[in-house]
Amino acid sequence: MDNKYLLNPSFKDIAKDHTAFCIFGGPSSNETQNIDNIIKNNFTVTVNHSIAKYPNVDLFLTADNLISREYFEDKEFFSHKFIGGKMIEEASQFKYKKEPTWIQGKRNTVLSQNPNLIKIIGCYHFPCYNHNFSSGQLYKYYGVEYCKEIPNTYLCLLHKDANNDPNPVLSLTLPETVDTYGTDMGKIIVGGNVSGILLQVLWYMGFSKVITVGLGDNGKSTGYSEQHWKEAPTKGFEWSNASLHSVLVHNKIWGKNLKTLHGGDVFRDYCDFPKANYDELETTPEKKNQLINKLISNK
Repeated sequence: MDNKYLLNPSFKDIAKDHTAFCIFGGPSSNETQNIDNIIKNNFTVTVNHSIAKYPNVDLFLTADNLISREYFEDKEFFSHKFIGGKMIEEASQFKYKKEPTWIQGKRNTVLSQNPNLIKIIGCYHFPCYNHNFSSGQLYKYYGVEYCKEIPNTYLCLLHKDANNDPNPVLSLTLPETVDTYGTDMGKIIVGGNVSGILLQVLWYMGFSKVITVGLGDNGKSTGYSEQHWKEAPTKGFEWSNASLHSVLVHNKIWGKNLKTLHGGDVFRDYCDFPKANYDELETTPEKKNQLINKLISNK
């Protein structure tokens, strides 16, 4: 794959002395006061389906195959519900619903409405045959197609072993995963969910501080909503062991510079995550616009 489509070295430390305001899918994002005004004045990031609710943010990241297709396709497409099993590079054994669901692509109604939006897709090297199933991550060459078609779109590649497992994952018990945190956009060690990818991307870009809402919450997440399936789950988002291990790594790397404006209760069960105040946010768009201009001119 041509590395020009990766989040390239010219993005390294480009956001030094800037703060990223990040909107995740947890319920605490709904507690945020004057969120539209915060988005207007601060460099704002969101993930997954939250882009539909907050289309005027400045950076959007997803690492989900179906979500990528939904927002980067410009026409209707089909997807089969993945039921279970295994997809690996040279073999597979899995089950899926034979009757697909049709989904309308939202490129023109969401992404194209914000021409300066920086878009990042977390992709894998394989398998290449999961494209029409509701599973895993986008195959990297489909990501390349989107980069060619949609301006300001970049890729980062996520690490999996030959069995298509994220091994290793972020953990303080695996020092090599700490040492390589956010250093190589061609081989990101994942941390259980999209936050583990995004926080490493922001570290790579050099942000001095990250303030979050909707992250580390108890309750139902809107970010991974399986709205296209009649049997979609209604229970709250569950933090996996891998995700909880990654929390400790994020805390070690970022320290006091990763804060939660609202939410984060799950995090505080495991370590001391600081809380942010509204007065830490920008009240004018001057600094945000400076960074946007650097990013969109940094081809």
